[in-house]
Amino acid sequence: MTQSMISFVVGLAVLLVVAFMLAQRYMRDHKGEGMVQWLDAHHMGWMHHKH
Repeated sequence: MTQSMISFVVGLAVLLVVAFMLAQRYMRDHKGEGMVQWLDAHHMGWMHHKH
């Protein structure tokens, strides 16, 4: 593999590890809160904007 491809793979792995750690921390801090309640509290209108 080329050096740029190796750095891309390593960077992707680091991002995945950070995302996993944040998800674990969130789940630990919000045990009683389900995903439905979280989605209700955090409006996702930006995902549904019209193009």
